[in-house]
Amino acid sequence: MLCPDCGNEMPDTAKSCSYCGRSLRKAKRSGGGAMAVKILLVILAIALIGGAVFAMASQFKRETVIGPEYDPSAKWVAMDFSDYGIKMEVPGTGWSLYYDAQSQVVFKDGIRGALDISFLGAMSLNPDAHRVDNKPQVFTVISQDSVFLEGFGEAMYTVVSCKEDGALVNKHQLYFKRTFKMANKQTQTFTYVITMTCSSGVDSQYAPLFRHMLESIE
Repeated sequence: MLCPDCGNEMPDTAKSCSYCGRSLRKAKRSGGGAMAVKILLVILAIALIGGAVFAMASQFKRETVIGPEYDPSAKWVAMDFSDYGIKMEVPGTGWSLYYDAQSQVVFKDGIRGALDISFLGAMSLNPDAHRVDNKPQVFTVISQDSVFLEGFGEAMYTVVSCKEDGALVNKHQLYFKRTFKMANKQTQTFTYVITMTCSSGVDSQYAPLFRHMLESIE
């Protein structure tokens, strides 16, 4: 090696210059330490870049998998809120209705869309047997209003109070008729009765659900 001060050549194992006395050990250590620092900085930079790329990829993956897919076990609950003292009654039909309270969207059998009257179908049984406003010995009428359903006309919206299985409940009911022109050009009128039952203690919490369904009928 060469002495950095006087330039004389010295053995590689020399600890100091025999001409000027310059320590050669210190110069060797200084060069090795600088190289080690550079290596550590490169490793740190690679780690930071790799972490940033991983975070961006993870975020992208999360954003791509989130969507409106129907998953009854995770996102949607059946319209039958039995655990909360609420049940949905649509006499004469066998549809399975689902409602997502967060997005305010009604689902039918896994198909996304607003609650449409065609999902409910026309009742084949006597609709008056299911009206809550014609049985004063059973139901106490809380309110009764005439509402307008766009495309269907006037409907009766009734809220009553009664006892079921010893518990006080409220019933929200929509009652209306619609006339269709059949294939033979004759007209036929169908009656629809939709009822939601909930315990009186949670009526204020769940009644907006039923009102939203009325607005969704189109």
